[in-house]
Amino acid sequence: MTDSVTEYKRGDQPVAGPNELWPLYGAGLENLGVDRKPIDVPLPQYSPDELLVRHDACGLCFSDTKVINLGQGHPRIFRDISKEPVVLGHEVSLTVVGVGDNLADRYHIGDRFIVQAEIYYKGINWAYGYMLQGGLSRYGVLDERVLNGDDGVYLIPVQASTGYAESALTEPWACVTAAYGLHYRDGLKAGGTAWIIGAGGPGSGIGDQEAGNSYTISAGFDATSHPARLILTNVPAHFAAWLRERAAALGVEVLDAPDAAALPVNEVDDIVLLGADPDLVEAASPRLAKDGVFAILADQPMSRKVSLDAGRVHYNNWVYVGGKGRPDGGHDIAGAYSAVPVRSELKAGGRDAPAGSDRLVCIRGRGERH
Repeated sequence: MTDSVTEYKRGDQPVAGPNELWPLYGAGLENLGVDRKPIDVPLPQYSPDELLVRHDACGLCFSDTKVINLGQGHPRIFRDISKEPVVLGHEVSLTVVGVGDNLADRYHIGDRFIVQAEIYYKGINWAYGYMLQGGLSRYGVLDERVLNGDDGVYLIPVQASTGYAESALTEPWACVTAAYGLHYRDGLKAGGTAWIIGAGGPGSGIGDQEAGNSYTISAGFDATSHPARLILTNVPAHFAAWLRERAAALGVEVLDAPDAAALPVNEVDDIVLLGADPDLVEAASPRLAKDGVFAILADQPMSRKVSLDAGRVHYNNWVYVGGKGRPDGGHDIAGAYSAVPVRSELKAGGRDAPAGSDRLVCIRGRGERH
């Protein structure tokens, strides 16, 4: 006879419903589940090109609590969850318990995986536990978005000796490891779109051009590297003329935009603000593309605190850098990027202060703290 744990690990027992899951219908714990309890739904059906999987363990990430707190307002929720609720859980380990006929040569009952949660299919983000049903469910179906996405297969095999909770914690630890290997862009994006905005006005931190201040770009706007498109808004006349002349020589397209409202969101790789204007920072920031850089050139601090969407900064990998004027009164846009790359490795000879963790990993309705 085999014990129940061995049978469970094999994953070859008959799959019986119902499927238990925790849907989120809106912001707040009161909208998680029904009457603060999970719900039972019919067992999901899978096609010849899909896998039926059992979620064995699921870590509860701080991102999950943010989705619960924000509901529809979370930057990774792109649908009306009051009608199509989200099932959270991206720190998940799973076992294959059903294989579609067309996948029999690639997958087998009992195969174990973790999920690379950042899933892209045909250019659209289908993050596991955000857009796709996540690990706070007993069973799920994996289709071509996971099995044949833009980056290939988003499943990572798990060794038989690795525990379920141990596997589920791979994703957050991978984030920690990745944080110490980041490489930030240190100049205007070659072939990208750059938007230069003149702030001006009292308190902007940029002096009068006629009084001797001047702007330049010492690197990143020359024959070796330059953006493909340049957008200008209220740029001081002599600097705008210099930019247009240089752009013409380099074959860079130049456009004029009256204000931030004239530009679509998420399409500008570099925003350069000539002055410390918090209103312009807030208005222009949503136009940044993924991995965008916002450079601020100013000699004075902002007149007030700036309100930014921290979720967009985090998920879109935005970077904010700044620079002051040179001793001669000029301002070099390339110099504002000198703060990049930010140190992302452990400092040699430094001191570390690891934060305490009380992470909860749910295993089929039970909790283990690590």
